[in-house]
Amino acid sequence: MKLIIDSCSDLSLERARELGADVQPLTIQIGDKSYKDQFEITSEEVIQAIKDGKRPMTSQPNPEAFASMFKEYTDKNESIIYIGFSSALSGTYQSASIAKDMILEEQPDADITLFDTEGASYGIGLIIERAAGYIADGDDKDTVTAKIQKDISNIRHLFTVDDLDYLAEGGRLSKGSAFVGGLLNIKPLLHLEGGKLIPLEKHRGLKKVFKRMVEISNEEGARATGHIVHADAEKAANDLKKQLLEKTDLETINISSIGPTISSHTGDGTIGLFYFKDGQ
Repeated sequence: MKLIIDSCSDLSLERARELGADVQPLTIQIGDKSYKDQFEITSEEVIQAIKDGKRPMTSQPNPEAFASMFKEYTDKNESIIYIGFSSALSGTYQSASIAKDMILEEQPDADITLFDTEGASYGIGLIIERAAGYIADGDDKDTVTAKIQKDISNIRHLFTVDDLDYLAEGGRLSKGSAFVGGLLNIKPLLHLEGGKLIPLEKHRGLKKVFKRMVEISNEEGARATGHIVHADAEKAANDLKKQLLEKTDLETINISSIGPTISSHTGDGTIGLFYFKDGQ
């Protein structure tokens, strides 16, 4: 079984290689230049462009790019599992679906399974890490896919951002959902629901948002491993990690930067927390 992923999982290329996953990059355009996510541009470069007043734009891989990647393995009769970015936030999953149909026209017996995680960033990354473990353990395809589906249903995404207007302008959040709070230090708490980014609550200051994240983690039985991502907010990410380790049953919490594509839409100052609910 071969894992195929896209760059919106926010796994580093090194981590993807460790897991045996091939990465299909999205494209980021800044001004008149285009870059392959992670392969040709870093998160730090995207954040600096935003600070310089530029507006990065992103686009999904075309079906031909996915088909070429799939064919490398279907030609060898290998099973493929693609674990992808939310179809409600990007056309990436649709491109993979079209590519699957293209392959099946030529190779009707090709074994390609696609998962729309309805997730983003390291929420997908945690699912991929577990999937790689199931494959390494020697589970059969049906068992692996059943476990992946269960993980998708149990993953939790919690986000806070500095500027909701940035998400709204990029089309990742409805303008009607964006509430103004910059001058009042109002911080939104958002989550993913049905693959869409939805405001959950709003709080006065980051400290209260983190307190609520800790409370929700406990309410939902988070334990074992969690992951925090940030966009140029490492100190805040470490503050959240400290609170979670002290006040929840999470035993291990890793921290990494939000990837170039996701940070293109969230802007700097974003913090994301991911874990599996109900002790899963």
